[in-house]
Amino acid sequence: MSLVTWHPDLNNHIDWGIRFLALGPEKFYENIFWGVSWPNQPLGTMLLFAICAYLKQIFFTSIEFINQNIPIFPSFIIPYLEQNLHAWMVKLPFILSDIGLAYLIFKVVNHLKPRYAIIASSLFLFNPAVIYNSTIWGQTDSLINLLALSGLLLIFNRKYFFGIILFLSSFLFKLSLIIYLPIFAILLFKQIKDWRKFIFPLLSFFVFIYFLATPFAFGDKTPFDWLWYLYENRVLVRQGSMLNGNAFNFWFLLFGVDFSRSEFTTFGPITYQLWSRIILALFLLPICLKFFKAKLNLNSLLAATLLTAFGSFIFLTNMHERYLYPIFPIATILVFLKPNFISLTTYFSLSFIHLINMYNLWFYPQLPFVENLLISQNFILGRIFSLVLIFYCFRLLLDYLKRD
Repeated sequence: MSLVTWHPDLNNHIDWGIRFLALGPEKFYENIFWGVSWPNQPLGTMLLFAICAYLKQIFFTSIEFINQNIPIFPSFIIPYLEQNLHAWMVKLPFILSDIGLAYLIFKVVNHLKPRYAIIASSLFLFNPAVIYNSTIWGQTDSLINLLALSGLLLIFNRKYFFGIILFLSSFLFKLSLIIYLPIFAILLFKQIKDWRKFIFPLLSFFVFIYFLATPFAFGDKTPFDWLWYLYENRVLVRQGSMLNGNAFNFWFLLFGVDFSRSEFTTFGPITYQLWSRIILALFLLPICLKFFKAKLNLNSLLAATLLTAFGSFIFLTNMHERYLYPIFPIATILVFLKPNFISLTTYFSLSFIHLINMYNLWFYPQLPFVENLLISQNFILGRIFSLVLIFYCFRLLLDYLKRD
């Protein structure tokens, strides 16, 4: 089966789903033979890829049965489906998640500015950067952002049961939005008078993951022991540990593209990784203080969340190009809220740079002029875009801090 037009990440997702069905949950993460690379995502993602592989088998078997028993069925589509159907199935949940985010944007804007609701949802859904991430690349960012953002908005509206569960469920698919934990904690604290309503969803979530993890646990490990083992030994240690993973950010500005440079390289007495976390903490401190002290409203919640995602992208090491995705569903809403925190000009500029960043190094579809432009002079254009993103990040930070 040829996968040459697909991003290598998609090959991983297909391989993981197939092997999960073959090995079962208990042996999956301990397997040493992989078609592309070791699994480095939590159990929720692997279960999803296994479901995609299973549905692909059912659908393709049904099509083959129809082809063998109905003479008028066009047999020429069978090889085409055999080559492409699994990739479509893997991409489908994330395309649907983009649609889910567009609907979420519609609901929020419709509540405040009804005449702009369709425009807002369309602005996000037809954003070329969003389409490139989910529909062309087939990445998972849309799903975890749908869960986390839906959770925060539900909690904001005092719908704690589904809000807390949805937010925490994002960590079952990927850990990248763990950056939102400070905002999540402050949001709950600002509604502390409802603390009794937090207990049941938290307990329900832990019961849920206990039973979800039970089939994976092996030996004498309890489900919670196994979860700790999973994240410590199979997820966190297999993330590449690069200084920069092709993200147009602070580290790209300094070093360009150099995957051989580790985030554990020392600069002075400490590693680049620790430097990045110290810088990010200093960046986030005034945001969290402002959010903590300010009156709780939708604008302050979304602005603080957007800046948390933006600052993390700019300053953290081992950051990948697609991790700027979280700012876009939030920014789309903020474009239409008064007072405007994000202008359309800023929104389009950020979208364009994000699209170019995702195109960088993969270079699909092949556009030789753009490719040559990006790689020239040791990726000087990427460094310029990194500087532009840093400028936007700090401008938004200052705007946020100056607001009443």
